[in-house]
Amino acid sequence: MIRIKVNSFVLWAISKINIKLFITLICFVFLGTSIYTNFESLSNQTIGMEEMLWLSGGILFSFLSIIINAYAWKFLINNIGCNTINLNIIKIFLTTNIYKYLPGGIWHFVARFNTLRLELATDKSVESILLEPLLMLVAGLIFIPFGSFNIALFMLCWSSTLLFLPAFRQFLIKKLRSMKANFFTKIDHLKDKELENNTQNISTRMFYPYKPLFVEIIFVLSRFLGFLCCINAFSIGRLISHGELISSFSLAWIIGLIVPAAPGGLGVFESVILFSLGSHLPEAPLLASLLCYRLVSTISDILAALIYPIKKIFKV
Repeated sequence: MIRIKVNSFVLWAISKINIKLFITLICFVFLGTSIYTNFESLSNQTIGMEEMLWLSGGILFSFLSIIINAYAWKFLINNIGCNTINLNIIKIFLTTNIYKYLPGGIWHFVARFNTLRLELATDKSVESILLEPLLMLVAGLIFIPFGSFNIALFMLCWSSTLLFLPAFRQFLIKKLRSMKANFFTKIDHLKDKELENNTQNISTRMFYPYKPLFVEIIFVLSRFLGFLCCINAFSIGRLISHGELISSFSLAWIIGLIVPAAPGGLGVFESVILFSLGSHLPEAPLLASLLCYRLVSTISDILAALIYPIKKIFKV
């Protein structure tokens, strides 16, 4: 009887654990241990004029990637049949993107949804919010096989593009709506059943999102170039093939996207890179590159968020 109670308590405790938060905490411990172990070597890394130029290039590519991502979302919204003539989609994306750093990692989606639903139908607003991370995920998967050129891995990763075929896409939208019903009902005061069962409003005229996916692929590539600049700043880019580097980058970026317990995938992205590339590259310069890339990407997000406020101040 006691054994049954203990097992029941263990199962109850496991069910209460926030898996995403648990994974994030493990990543923070792993990253913190790596920094502590390599602290002396890390402190010996220097940043001169050449390194600053590389890091400036990283900021430029990361900044451009945010603009590209905004256009991918705009094309996606147009693809699902929305009339955005009264909405500045690029402005909405850029001004809300910085909210992803707030605790919870969902407030950029909340802000976008609250703006979209003022002009678009609720079901279309929901659809545009749900499909955007999926589009990013598929774009990231495209680059993962470049590290090994394994045919089976190529087929597995590239087959993810089939998710946007009309039949699969309609099924996915229904499932995602059902899974995320609580999220949208909290911010829109809708009834759960109304959102879950409101499938008749899903557009039957679906076109494959060629343009949004292509632009999203360019976004991932631009994001990688920003990372590559940080790697080159510490002279370790030449020690590994670009194919293996973009493969590891894409995998780390995808996991950081899926596990958003920390703002912007903080800690998760860095840990995956360290785990996958730590045996191929000197750990101290790699750590320095990762820390600089986190700073570079944050600065880029801030700069992108300031575009429209600055334009308003100077009336450009």
